[in-house]
Amino acid sequence: MEADVLLIPNFGAEEGAGWGEPAYRPPGEAASDPQPSREILPRVASRLWQSLFARGARCLGESERAEDAFWPKGLGVRSPHAIFSQLDVHDRAVAWLNTPAARGFARDWELRLFGADPEIVREVHDKAFAHRVSLEERIVPACLAPCIAVFEPDELRDPDAAIREIEERLAQWPDWTRGRFTLKPRFGTSGRGRVAGNAGRVAAASGGFARLADAGGAMLEPWLKRTCDLSAQLWIGADREIVLLGTTELLVEGSGLYRGHRGFVDSRGRVNSGNAYDEPLREAAVAVARAAAAAGYCGPCGVDAFAFEREPGRVELRAVVEFNARFTLGIIAIGLLRRALAEIRRELSLDPGGLRPFLFRLDAPPGGWPESGDAQETLMIPLSAEDPGAAAHVEPGLLLAHSREALDGALAIQRAAEAPASERLH
Repeated sequence: MEADVLLIPNFGAEEGAGWGEPAYRPPGEAASDPQPSREILPRVASRLWQSLFARGARCLGESERAEDAFWPKGLGVRSPHAIFSQLDVHDRAVAWLNTPAARGFARDWELRLFGADPEIVREVHDKAFAHRVSLEERIVPACLAPCIAVFEPDELRDPDAAIREIEERLAQWPDWTRGRFTLKPRFGTSGRGRVAGNAGRVAAASGGFARLADAGGAMLEPWLKRTCDLSAQLWIGADREIVLLGTTELLVEGSGLYRGHRGFVDSRGRVNSGNAYDEPLREAAVAVARAAAAAGYCGPCGVDAFAFEREPGRVELRAVVEFNARFTLGIIAIGLLRRALAEIRRELSLDPGGLRPFLFRLDAPPGGWPESGDAQETLMIPLSAEDPGAAAHVEPGLLLAHSREALDGALAIQRAAEAPASERLH
């Protein structure tokens, strides 16, 4: 064995073959050099995920190098310990998402796969599972409950029947939805694979039905005007004990593309979104986690949520959009904040009872990262590593400040400084 813990960074594996497959080599086969054509952001994410584990954790397909080569520069000397007690594991293969393929990789290395069986993972990772639990727990907003429907794969393989079913449902939707809908894959991530339309263009959307059927079915939902996206990160123990790791504001584009997390951290490393919906989010996330635990799931997980404007000035919370039965980028963000906690306490005078806002991104924001400075009351923690396979232009990082205003101000100053002269405000 080359490593005590073998990490399988199969990002996006819920989307099926061709997504998130790591550069795999069987035991004993010589490793090749990293390929420049490999997707960069998943590689960066896998390195940051690796930094949450104890020294010796190694990614599948990784060639022999100094084990400190991938340690984020801004975290100082590499810690030999896992940042979460739940990650203090030995002689195991740990996958981002437990799938049959990940179990096969583990067997190739004569290791047990850490966490729940892939069959249980698939059951609770299904968006239909989260929706069913939300209905049972009365978490779904009353205005949305009659509008959300689950489509099985076979229902989508007959386009004419699917069009009729969707049109009948849309005809019963309230006027405020304006008949705008989205069909989301039940197993998907970052908004990929969605089919959108409106009541007058259902037939035009049928070209994506076969793809959604092959992906495991779809969820029919209204297309809503979101005001913020939120997430809760949890851990379910083998004894069904649920630990809430934290809540964050999730930064995504309209397409669902991930951009980062933001929130607040206290002197003990506890994280919250700072949003008015934080408490109902926590309650809903724990309720879904309990249902997943009852179904046999254990391990890392996350719950995504969002607030939406039903009508001008009328905002409601959809506290459970999906249950992610895997590691999440939010867990990485919280783990990195805890790795940097001593520096945060020292540089930003974070004492018991205090909070400091943060921004985490896999790449620099528009205008780049601002530097740490007293004038801006900010602390910049670069998270890039001496990884020869990573692109120089990708700059993951953590930015913290004494206040939310100082954090937003530092980013605004940086954007203005980087903008072309013709675009700057005068």
